[in-house]
Amino acid sequence: MPSSTKSSDDAAEPNAPHDEWQPAHPTPSDAVGDRGLELHDSADPISTTVLAIAAQSSSPTEFLEQIADRWLTAFRADVVAVTHPNWPAAMMLASDAELTRRLDADRIGNLLAASTSAATACDLPLQPASDSPLSESLSRALESSGPDSGNQARGLHVRLMDGRNPCAVLLIYADRRVPDVAAQIRQLRRLAEFADCCRIALHSYRDDHAKQPLPMPGDAAGGERALRHFHRDLDVTGTAFRIANETRRVLALDRVTVLIAKGSRLRVESVSGVAVVDRRANAITAAETLAQRALVLGRPIKLPSPDPLPPQLADPLDHYLEETDVASVWVMPLYQPRSSKTAHDHRNRSSATDLAETSRAEFTDDLSSDAEPIGVLLLESFSEDAEVEPTAAMREIAAEAAIALANSREHHRIFGLRVLKTLGDWFGGRRLPYTTLGLIATVLLLIAATVIQVDHKIIATGFAEPSGQQNVFARTDGVVKEILVRDGQPVAKGDVLMRLENADLESTAESLSGELQTTAQRLTSIRSMLLDPATDSKQSGRMGIEQRQLQSELNNLQSQLDLVRSQLAELQITAPIDGVVSAWQLKRKLSDRPVARGNHLLSIVRTDGPWQLRLEIPDKDAAEILRASTAHDALKVEFAAASHPESTFVATLQSVSTAARRNAQGATVIDAIATVDRPVDADRRFGMQTFASADAHNGVEATAKILCGRRSLLGSWFGDVTDFVHRNLLFYVR
Repeated sequence: MPSSTKSSDDAAEPNAPHDEWQPAHPTPSDAVGDRGLELHDSADPISTTVLAIAAQSSSPTEFLEQIADRWLTAFRADVVAVTHPNWPAAMMLASDAELTRRLDADRIGNLLAASTSAATACDLPLQPASDSPLSESLSRALESSGPDSGNQARGLHVRLMDGRNPCAVLLIYADRRVPDVAAQIRQLRRLAEFADCCRIALHSYRDDHAKQPLPMPGDAAGGERALRHFHRDLDVTGTAFRIANETRRVLALDRVTVLIAKGSRLRVESVSGVAVVDRRANAITAAETLAQRALVLGRPIKLPSPDPLPPQLADPLDHYLEETDVASVWVMPLYQPRSSKTAHDHRNRSSATDLAETSRAEFTDDLSSDAEPIGVLLLESFSEDAEVEPTAAMREIAAEAAIALANSREHHRIFGLRVLKTLGDWFGGRRLPYTTLGLIATVLLLIAATVIQVDHKIIATGFAEPSGQQNVFARTDGVVKEILVRDGQPVAKGDVLMRLENADLESTAESLSGELQTTAQRLTSIRSMLLDPATDSKQSGRMGIEQRQLQSELNNLQSQLDLVRSQLAELQITAPIDGVVSAWQLKRKLSDRPVARGNHLLSIVRTDGPWQLRLEIPDKDAAEILRASTAHDALKVEFAAASHPESTFVATLQSVSTAARRNAQGATVIDAIATVDRPVDADRRFGMQTFASADAHNGVEATAKILCGRRSLLGSWFGDVTDFVHRNLLFYVR
């Protein structure tokens, strides 16, 4: 911590402020006026002294150095510590070097950082005294302070300027005793008065001697910071939110409402202290109606007004006051600057001198017919306000709010703003090298994807089944009485699978057998009578005719009986081929159930024979499949079965349907059949197994990839996108 030492020969009472504040070299009034220091009482010795020092100083550093020296003398302090945002450490001015060495620099820094605009007393611990002798004045002060005073010091600290890095001052006294409370209060009050004057003077040196005075009540630096806060970004909602809250704080209002013009209507954008605006609330709609009616006047107006109001404004005002419970409200219209240079000129003027009332009125009064209203400020109070004209602070804030909202609205109107911001983020600043590398990598990938050729594959789904299989149907009507096989049981050709029962056929067979037997007996009797010599010729003729009838009837009955017996034989279901029974829960489904001729009963499959795939190809890929099948004799198919997802098997596409249909899911598909290939002996030596030897079962679900030749990587991966563009976009313009 830099420090300097100054000797004090003044014999006045320690801790008593000096009353001689007149400057050594009086300053002309015009010099003070150039500085722009607006002190209420220039006749005050403190004000005169600060004005003189400010007029003689060319920078904040020089001003603080001189003010610290004057502070050390005027307040009879032993050490003065002063901070400034541009200094790496506090500057210390001491009347005795020994006391400076015993101070804790960290403790002093913390006190200066925690200073407020109100003067505050504090205690400071002192390090043990060194072997060097104290000065005569300091020794007398410590000896008269008691046994414990050698390890403690008293301090008074105060902030000189509000801000993110405020200036502050700390007065340190070796004698920590205070004569009485009244003296301490007088000292703190005097210190606060001096700090107020210094705070105004420091404001004149902001931004390297550029004076920016603001006619704000209270702390001018806080008002300046609030106005700068309006322009933090160009988001319309965020700007309105900051205007509402900062205006309420700076002007000490109860509530501030910001309305923004949306076409010909005014819309509440933000309310101070409210995070989300409910635009359906009665208070919000009342505020919008009142602002819309008051905007016609084209000037700031205080409501209720002592002058009579027209009904067009009186009725909305009564409704607004009833809904919001406010006592008075200032309606401040905001207008777009009349020329594109207004905002720039406003900034230039504010950096050199105060804004005139006429220049501020450009943003709050309709002085020109081409002025565009961009919004309204409602400055609301829940108590009566004696002001009848808008203050300079109101006009200053309204002008700054108009500029901020105009810039935000203009920025919001930029076409493709989000895209431009994204491009700016990608190609601006430090991201440019990474963006360039990304673009180069993308171009290289596109070139590689166009040049590299890969196998184009189309995905199809279906199921696998043995090629050698035969379905077993009921050949006659009947009731299943006996089932002799189960699912998965191997059977040979001719083995009985199940037996049916048909009572009608059995009854018919018995009836026909009886009739056949009776007819045969009658025929035998007639034949015996014809062989008897005693039979006359006339009777023999009749018997011959009857014999022929009985013989015909017998043949007919025999034919019917043979037919019925063949039908009875069909009630016994046999295996048509060698294979395995394929029927899930056969007894549960068919036992004692009637079946009709042609009903499917079960299937016999040959699992040791060749297998095939029945596939459903999406209709959108049908053209590609048909083109590829025309160009190539047989398309290869790779598939995986649900029962063996870890293995890949190979098949050959045999046929593709030329007609589309809708499947059970409602999708349009075309059917295809592929024969599963058997690996040759060389493949078996490398461990490749056949699909049949993988314990596959009939009807297992399969997912297949049909190889349709070579195509570029880009066309293979994004072929669907290309087809979509051609079918849904280019089709309507080509």
